[in-house]
Amino acid sequence: MRKLLLASAAVFALSSAAHAANTATTFQVGGVNVSTVNQQGHVNDSSLTTQIGFVNSASTMQGTTSISLNNAQGTLQIGAVNSATAGQAALGNNLSGIGQFSIGNPPANSASVGQFSAFGGLNLSLVTQQ
Repeated sequence: MRKLLLASAAVFALSSAAHAANTATTFQVGGVNVSTVNQQGHVNDSSLTTQIGFVNSASTMQGTTSISLNNAQGTLQIGAVNSATAGQAALGNNLSGIGQFSIGNPPANSASVGQFSAFGGLNLSLVTQQ
């Protein structure tokens, strides 16, 4: 996941010089953590969410109502119950990485990713669950 996030940062570093960008960073530590990121518009979007708690829920929507240029998102969750959703629509590329690490037994992880590239760009999704 670290390589994916570094690759995402490199893509946006190269493409953001000519375009505005939406960036979001969320860090939550608590019993119940809930995060919703909504990034829209004809710009590059990037989001990184980290949650450490008993119950973690994260939703990231990028370009789903107003298509974006490129999207990158990363979600890291450590907890007893982890749920993550990512929706990405871009003219170019979509990159998504979700890492979920359950502290309970059996693990209780749920992840869903939907990606759309209008002009045949790269859709890359990596999900790791333990």
